Amino acid sequence: MARRVALADQIVDLARKGTIPTPFGVDDFRKHIRGFSENHIITVLPNYERSGDMVKRGQRARFKRVGEGLYKPI
Repeated sequence: MARRVALADQIVDLARKGTIPTPFGVDDFRKHIRGFSENHIITVLPNYERSGDMVKRGQRARFKRVGEGLYKPI
C-alpha cells in the first residue's frame, strides 16, 4: 500500500513547482489538494511553521511565516 504524502510536503512541492505563488496562503493551495479535512487544511501552515505546534512536538519545520496568513517553504 502506497504511503500518502503529507499535506505540508504537498504544499512545499506545489510552491517549488510554481503551481502556487510564493508567499502563499490557504486559498492558494486549497484547490490543488484532496483528501484532507478542512481543519487540517486551515491549520497545516501555522502548525508546520518554525515555531508551530507540530515543530515543537519534534516534526521538521516546512514553512516560514512572512506575513499574516502568508508563508514560504523552507
